[in-house]
Amino acid sequence: MILLTATNYGCVFTLSQEDSNELFYAPIYSDGSVNLNEFAPVDMESADMDEMELFDIMNQLREMEGRVTV
Repeated sequence: MILLTATNYGCVFTLSQEDSNELFYAPIYSDGSVNLNEFAPVDMESADMDEMELFDIMNQLREMEGRVTV
């Protein structure tokens, strides 16, 4: 699982493990921890972020995935 931290939004993002076409987020708690069981899909239509920002995050995650070798 690849995570992208967005401290300005207080969360971390990741892509769906199945096909990398859906963006998920989880909150960063005040102690800096993240509960990996709390990831939820980002509702692109009602998110507090600009749609282009969300697509940029998805592209950054895909780029990071491409650099990971198993």
